[in-house]
Amino acid sequence: MNPPLEVAVVGHTNAGKTSLLRTLARRRDVGEVSASPATTRRVEPIPLHLDGTEAIVLLDTPGLEDSIGLLEAVDAATADRRTDRIAALESFLASPEAAAFPQETQALEAARRADLLLAVIDARDRVLPRHLDELELLGRCGRPTIPVLNFVASKESDAEGWRSALARLGLHAVVAFDTVAFELEDERRLFEAIRTLAPEHRDAIDGLLEARRRERNRRRSASANRIADLLLDAASMAIEVPKGDGDESAAADSALGALRDRLRNLEHAAHLE
Repeated sequence: MNPPLEVAVVGHTNAGKTSLLRTLARRRDVGEVSASPATTRRVEPIPLHLDGTEAIVLLDTPGLEDSIGLLEAVDAATADRRTDRIAALESFLASPEAAAFPQETQALEAARRADLLLAVIDARDRVLPRHLDELELLGRCGRPTIPVLNFVASKESDAEGWRSALARLGLHAVVAFDTVAFELEDERRLFEAIRTLAPEHRDAIDGLLEARRRERNRRRSASANRIADLLLDAASMAIEVPKGDGDESAAADSALGALRDRLRNLEHAAHLE
């Protein structure tokens, strides 16, 4: 059996890397999601299991905050401009000068070790020099790279502008994936793109996709049954208002309020499930 496919999830700070990982892993406890920069401080492996075995290991990496400064430092440390770009980056990462870029160094070292990269891009951002320098650095890692356009459902996104910019860099296998407005079809396309670039892991990826399809069907069926239970409980709910000598309308209003409260509690419990 092949070892698990290692996929490094890389990109600028706050591009949505951890949110993407949480969605792919179906886990809420992965990383920390925050509007503050540099939330992820170290490389964290997140395994995706198939039949109890690790099929894919996703690597959550620190953000590439200073890609412009890092690329300038790498180029400045390369004495011979004809030096292989991958070798030049490896040499810099192993040098004392790399200590000035601790987050970026961790991310790029993980990218160099990985089998494949997911370059997460916030599609709401304009294409800026820092983005181009990030992609240049990732290109020097010498690994197949899939750009992932995040937040494409936002009205502020410019997915087509990004596709055009990425095409000029020779990156055509672009996947749109919104971690807020999640669509299962987008996830399937992402895994299919990974499968294309890692054909030796085809069986594991196909198995994972099939397992997720079955799980989605199971959840939909369970949800439909839970909604049916809620409707039956609501339809059969009754509160008896005893006949008395007092103000029966007030008693009826009180009972109606209690009935509504019970319905809301039932609905809330069903929603949580």
